[in-house]
Amino acid sequence: MIDRILVEDTVRSLRERYQLPGISVCLTDSTGEDFPVAAGVRHIASDTKLEPDDHLRIGSITKIFISTLFLKLKDAGIVSFEQTVDSLLPGILKDGIHITIRQLLQHRSGLKDYIWMDVAGTKCIQHAVNSLQDVFPPQSLIRLVANHDLEFEPGTEFNYSNTGYILLGMIAEKLSGKSIEYLLNQWIFQPLHLERTYFPITNDLRKPYATGCSRATADLTDFSDEISEIMNLNISIIWTAGALISNPIEIQTFMKALFKGQLLTEESLTDMMCFLEADDPKHSYGLGIQQYTFEDGRQAIGHQGGIHGYESVTLYYPDCEMSLTVIVNQMPIGVVAIADQLFREITKRI
Repeated sequence: MIDRILVEDTVRSLRERYQLPGISVCLTDSTGEDFPVAAGVRHIASDTKLEPDDHLRIGSITKIFISTLFLKLKDAGIVSFEQTVDSLLPGILKDGIHITIRQLLQHRSGLKDYIWMDVAGTKCIQHAVNSLQDVFPPQSLIRLVANHDLEFEPGTEFNYSNTGYILLGMIAEKLSGKSIEYLLNQWIFQPLHLERTYFPITNDLRKPYATGCSRATADLTDFSDEISEIMNLNISIIWTAGALISNPIEIQTFMKALFKGQLLTEESLTDMMCFLEADDPKHSYGLGIQQYTFEDGRQAIGHQGGIHGYESVTLYYPDCEMSLTVIVNQMPIGVVAIADQLFREITKRI
């Protein structure tokens, strides 16, 4: 049995140990009871306390939601995962005839990652913080890689590429005639009553929120001695690859529904978790979801996210039917290691 005080004390201890501005956590035990805890502050320039349900950027945890949406579209007979990009978005890619939806979901398309491509002499990802007034339509992001040679034959290797998830967003909108924010609301957020999870259409976060903090350079390739506060981001740069806003409590609600079969058919959930070799022997990747193997041999299923000012991870531990989501309003910080340490410290005492 989990002791709420133990969770609170452990989270506060980790916050102090890693000198984090704020850390928001939700641990769910095998009965489905949630233990939400936050420690620290919303903004480094104030002492306003971070609350467990504050809005936070979750980065690439977004990909689990996009994958779930596509599996629901497949279950509804709207799409087949063996359809090619070219059959749905004709002419958008030089090699679109060879790349399937399944390969986009698995990061096995061979497409270069657009966020590292040059735009006006700087890497695309830099514009997320340096070009807040500009709008980058998804088509413009795809044009950055559209005519480049593939890095490998589709389906033969793994290479994490955000490009695939921008294409998936475009495909979902093309198939439905609806915006991606409408689709996520209709198919996932509203059925689960997620009131503080949303796909943003403006750069600002809804109140209450925690400001991100970063020690990374704007192109995420180097580190700075100074910590900077990230007031907002150009969400058009990251769109369906990582723009979702949520908090650990509502991510846990989503994860519980996913693994209890409340969102997908048994067949689709099994398909989602058909894990293939990735680029790290401790990780494997399914359809928008990852399998982690930790040093003690324990396995977990979920996804991590990193975006200017925030790091996040959500993990489901099938052996003990517990789950954990951690979001920190600072990056880089190594949130997966922090989450694993938190889980081990709590479970060894129950």
